[in-house]
Amino acid sequence: MLHFTPPEAFLPFAEAAQQEPSLRHQTFRWLRDFIYQLSGIYIPEHRYYFLKARLLRRLEALGVCPFEEYCDLIGSSSPLAVKERQELLNSVILTDTQFFRSPEQFVALARYVLPELAGKRRHLRLWSAGCAIGEEAYSLAMVVASQRETVLSAHSVEVLATDLSSEAIAKAQAGRYLHLHGLPEEYRGFVSTCHEGYEVVPAVRSLVRFSVQNLLDSVSVRSMAPVDVLFCRNVLLYFAPEVRRRVAAMLVEVLRPGGYLFLGAAETLSELVEGQLQLVRFSGTLAYRKLQDDYVPAR
Repeated sequence: MLHFTPPEAFLPFAEAAQQEPSLRHQTFRWLRDFIYQLSGIYIPEHRYYFLKARLLRRLEALGVCPFEEYCDLIGSSSPLAVKERQELLNSVILTDTQFFRSPEQFVALARYVLPELAGKRRHLRLWSAGCAIGEEAYSLAMVVASQRETVLSAHSVEVLATDLSSEAIAKAQAGRYLHLHGLPEEYRGFVSTCHEGYEVVPAVRSLVRFSVQNLLDSVSVRSMAPVDVLFCRNVLLYFAPEVRRRVAAMLVEVLRPGGYLFLGAAETLSELVEGQLQLVRFSGTLAYRKLQDDYVPAR
């Protein structure tokens, strides 16, 4: 899941306002548009000090001043610019999630979705898009691991996990967490204690393949196909409407007919991909099911 970081996590608003160098509004708008072109994320005017607070850290790390010099750097074609553009994205987003967030969705996955799909094909692919530091992806893998001796005993299952932040992906690959917020008791056997808190056991970690991915990259997104189960929760909210429509279309494209898409509670795709998805109601939650050629809508 993608969240903007409160600036006070690094530098309070008031301090950012007074801190040198100043960020001219013309430069702010250039940076905002640059970030939008890179990621589809739109930073509105009222987050002016948020952006300044976050990027002051990058100016200090690089030893550049003023902000215009930083703009020249990230706008160039040098190897440093390529690296710094990723650092820019790492700086303006914060990935924040927990294990089994919105637990009703994972119950639906375990009780209904996986058994249904397992009856149709032997290889299943699950994708956590916007996986943050990995709790969502590992939650999917734990559900899969818990069914290895039952409905998935004769199946190969792979969990793909992607995020825009390279820092988040590095943390996810480590599989170590200070806390186990949200982890149900029945899944506690899939983690062990370590000197840094807790660690996801190797059998679960081996199910997940992490990578950095920009959802605006159509080649990268389409390379994920075919996907049987897609979790993309509270990510589309941060895109501008035209970008949200384009990304939603690609996500539906890679979803296999009959596959399931889970979104955040406040998200909907009905108007974006009309006629391609069927809303499915489970106990306590909803999901979208991609229509099949032989699907006949209820009358």
